[in-house]
Amino acid sequence: MPQRITRRIQAVLLGVALSLLGSLSVAAGQIDEAARLDELRRLRDHLQVTASLRDSDAVVVVNERLIAEAARQFIGLEVALANGSTVRVTSVEAELKTAAALVKIGLQAKSSVTVNLQLLGRINGGEIENGVLRLPYRIMEVRLANGLFSSLLIKSRLGEWLKPETWNDELPALELPLEISDVLRIPAGRYDVQGDLPMEITSSALQAEAKLTITSLLVLEKRAVLALQLAGAEPRAIPVSFGGANDRDPRALETEIESLAARLNVDADLRLRLGRRFLSSVLAQFAGAQTRDFDIKLKPGRVRTEEVSAFVKITNYTDIESGEGLADIRELGLDQIAEGRIQLRLQGLGELDTRLRGKEYGIPYSFSPRVNFAIRDQSLPLQFVTENGRLLLRPLSGTTLPMQLRFSTNVAGQEIGINRTIVLQADRMFNRIELPAFFGRELPLPRRIEIDANGGYQVTKHQKLNYLLGNLRINANEDVLDVLADVKLSTP
Repeated sequence: MPQRITRRIQAVLLGVALSLLGSLSVAAGQIDEAARLDELRRLRDHLQVTASLRDSDAVVVVNERLIAEAARQFIGLEVALANGSTVRVTSVEAELKTAAALVKIGLQAKSSVTVNLQLLGRINGGEIENGVLRLPYRIMEVRLANGLFSSLLIKSRLGEWLKPETWNDELPALELPLEISDVLRIPAGRYDVQGDLPMEITSSALQAEAKLTITSLLVLEKRAVLALQLAGAEPRAIPVSFGGANDRDPRALETEIESLAARLNVDADLRLRLGRRFLSSVLAQFAGAQTRDFDIKLKPGRVRTEEVSAFVKITNYTDIESGEGLADIRELGLDQIAEGRIQLRLQGLGELDTRLRGKEYGIPYSFSPRVNFAIRDQSLPLQFVTENGRLLLRPLSGTTLPMQLRFSTNVAGQEIGINRTIVLQADRMFNRIELPAFFGRELPLPRRIEIDANGGYQVTKHQKLNYLLGNLRINANEDVLDVLADVKLSTP
């Protein structure tokens, strides 16, 4: 089988890995005891050093069922070769074992004869090298699935391609980018404030990018784990130790690994765990995204009335004719994650250009002061809600934010000072903070690939692979947010 064709076919088959979190669909077979001990030690030592990844900013755990289901979506993929032959993916089976993913891929090649092959091999955890995540894999066995008589003829044609070593020498390494990103969004809004100082508040749509860097990809029993840190974190090499009571006993090593990974279980198809540092980062980005978070427009109204008796009864008053200004959220600090909620600490500043008029002891006046106002160190409790598979943060119903204002001027030697505390409805201002999901809602699934005589290729037929998140469950405690979801895959 020509080298360039082999590379293209393998790149397509291993595209399963790109379909979901850099999946693990590489073939697997048996290895000797020394190699098995080595891969178990590496995984054990990684978990020991990283303390079950509890210091990661984000951790994704995907169960075996979802990975296997994603891999099966590639069944039926056809690769058309320049000589008129076609290769078709006939089966994909995936199984996750401690420290290794095992996969069997069925291929059918048609030209003058039909050849049915099965590739069996294994992949261990990802290795970070030269800015990419490499998925080391080895083909352990190549099986010819034709009948006995035709197999004898085909073996003479395939020759070296029935040996795993040939495939391992020719197949390119699968590499994934280390950085992934998504955005935190708050949509534009408008609402009215009633009371002594009526106003209209308008907010523009806001977003802040959240970037994460992959630091490790681990294979555990029936699940795979992806650990991420805020962009810029430097991954560390994990040394392999060769001492300890369990280092010569595979079963004891597997038991030790499962104990270390006890916090990395998943009772759903997908688990996303976000840490305090990550949530603080994206909220801080939102607060610092721009200096004009809200536009404020004051409505006409009376803000001061004072009755004075001086031979006759005199009414002093101040009215607002108009006013416009802006507000800037300066800080959104994270106090704690506990009891299913997030407690924020908010500070904001703003200013208004106003036009006032009134009478003071019968003397009419008007002035146009610039008014500064502030929201000072206010607590903002948020709860988690789900909507169409998205995770949202929303203030508790009835949550308010007091805003303090002061107008002052001199009229006829008298200082006129007006202090007002305006109560803003936080559950209306921040009613939809959309947290990053770090995965989309559909993926392009190649169905036919054509390869030219020079080894170049193009995807000539696509099919959308949709996936929906369902049965979302949220647990927020001990400064960690856990989101569990079931995933349904479908093609139109």
